[in-house]
Amino acid sequence: MIRRSLIIFAILVVGYALFIHFAKLDLNTVQHQASGNRISAEKYVFAADDTSATVIVGSSLSFRIELDSLAPNTSNLSFGGLSVFDGLELVRRSGKHPKRAVIETNMIFKEVDRAFLDAVFQPGLYELRKAAPILREENQPTGVLVGFLKKGMKQEGEGPGSAEPDSMEVSENLFDTNRGIFAKAPADSTQQRFLATLEHEVKALEANGIEVVFMEMPISAELMRSPLSTSTRGAIIQRFPGHRYIRSDRDWRTTDGLHLEWHNAQRFSGWLAKELRSAR
Repeated sequence: MIRRSLIIFAILVVGYALFIHFAKLDLNTVQHQASGNRISAEKYVFAADDTSATVIVGSSLSFRIELDSLAPNTSNLSFGGLSVFDGLELVRRSGKHPKRAVIETNMIFKEVDRAFLDAVFQPGLYELRKAAPILREENQPTGVLVGFLKKGMKQEGEGPGSAEPDSMEVSENLFDTNRGIFAKAPADSTQQRFLATLEHEVKALEANGIEVVFMEMPISAELMRSPLSTSTRGAIIQRFPGHRYIRSDRDWRTTDGLHLEWHNAQRFSGWLAKELRSAR
């Protein structure tokens, strides 16, 4: 009985592995925020090194940047709920050498998530996932099922589409919360600690011949003028005077003062693509 169960299990595993390998699925298998972060990280670290590539590192503010608007070899390592330092350390530990790193500057005073990074690079499992794609987060059976369901819903017109009007609704509760967060800048000692960490990461990138560009994601005009935003902006410009700093002065709609409304995120992505092309 046990032998028969093992044989059936082996057949199912091999069959699923062959299905994943040959089906070449183009599905959104994200099940929740942590799942999406893990999928993005694994896609980057397990992909071939591309020395002409661009990588974007940031927080949830940069998460909605639409890669279809950017160069085909652009990766977005902006993780929901995490910090810019998670993406920077991920690039460093992956051993990859992209041509350019675009670093979001809005949320630099936030600690790295060691649990997230350690899970990605866990010895033993890292090597297994690299060799066997079926073990990766994006290929989990439940995620693949969710992906097929999402695809079906989108085909039925229930997903976000370019023809939909911009949402004018802003979550006032979240906006009020964000007003409170941005009303005060961290102490100078805290700022200097994070800036020193950022400088260390930037030097590590540049030591490998990687160009570093700083980018401030557009948020509400009110929060752009807040003590936290102005302090962060000034600190970056002062600490990295020789680097390009991309910032849009246009007004962009957000859902909560911080995160771009979906269609504005698409428009900003096109604007960013032009800025990056002009930076070459």
